[in-house]
Amino acid sequence: MRKFNFRNTKSRIRVPRLSLPDLHGPRSRLLLIIAGVVGFAIIAAAGYGFWYTSQPEYCKSCHELSPAIQSWQKQSLHAEVDCGVCHYTGPLGFLKQKTDLAVEIYRHYTNSYQQPINVDSALSKKIDNDGCLQCHTPKRIVTPTKGLKMNHNIHLKKGINCTTCHNRAGHPGLPEYRTFLTMDGCFRCHGLSKSALAPGSCFTCHPQKGFDLVPSDGYLNHKTGTWRIPDHGKTALKNIEPCLMCHQKTFCRGCHGVEVPHTDKFIKQDHGGIGSQNPQICKKCHRQQDFCNSCHHKGFIGPPGSWIPMHRYVVAKQGPAYCFNCHGPTFCAWCHVRGQKQPNSERLKPDPAFQTSQQ
Repeated sequence: MRKFNFRNTKSRIRVPRLSLPDLHGPRSRLLLIIAGVVGFAIIAAAGYGFWYTSQPEYCKSCHELSPAIQSWQKQSLHAEVDCGVCHYTGPLGFLKQKTDLAVEIYRHYTNSYQQPINVDSALSKKIDNDGCLQCHTPKRIVTPTKGLKMNHNIHLKKGINCTTCHNRAGHPGLPEYRTFLTMDGCFRCHGLSKSALAPGSCFTCHPQKGFDLVPSDGYLNHKTGTWRIPDHGKTALKNIEPCLMCHQKTFCRGCHGVEVPHTDKFIKQDHGGIGSQNPQICKKCHRQQDFCNSCHHKGFIGPPGSWIPMHRYVVAKQGPAYCFNCHGPTFCAWCHVRGQKQPNSERLKPDPAFQTSQQ
């Protein structure tokens, strides 16, 4: 086997040499000092910029954020807590906040920001529990007010963020924002239906003894003299969802006799027959004498006039054809010829020969 001699190999290989600058010359030393000063200035400026853009005063300089900052400083229990404790945690959260800040600066100068800022509390979905749990312990059952029991630990085990409920903890009191620390806020998840994410029975959150389940304050105050009529009807018509926190949809029918608020089908088709057969159902809510006239009698002018004494003027002006859309041809004769009040069975018998398009 042939042997190789490596003794002289080193002398045959040319190793390139790095040509380093001469740092001993005065010019080189000057350039090195300048580079060091500039580098330090850049690092210091970046550090100061990161620090300053995390301060409330910087956020307050944008007028769209000023109300939120004032709310935090004057009304929040977290006024002594730094912004970063809630809005970002850890190095990655800090860097992400600076990235988001660049976007917010663009929106500020292009006037493309949302106003009011974060009105739907969407930002709360991005806030981790880590910041809250630096001060608050998760293993506790807290009763914030008499008659309410709240197990925070159960919610945390379900993976629910603190700010899902405490969405205005940092910036409370602004009227244009909705707080979820109310019963209707709880019913975003809790509910009586089978599709609800969490149970909605009364005793899930309220004690069984020593607590009156009937609301006695706010816009759902059931104990005012006007709650039965007309307040509860107006409240349900405006938004029936708060009612469904305690009552099933069939609850209203038990008193009213019909589905309320009324469906479109009831208004357009069914109410006439039901009202004729049992007018007392309508009179439970519609107590004005001429309530029906306002829709059914074209040309009717409300109080102080009444339809019966004024209908002759309307008929004389526009003719009886419109009347026969609902009433039969002998309808008028009951009063004008016989002098009798027509029975309910005769009141709504439209004559096809007189049908018009004036519905």
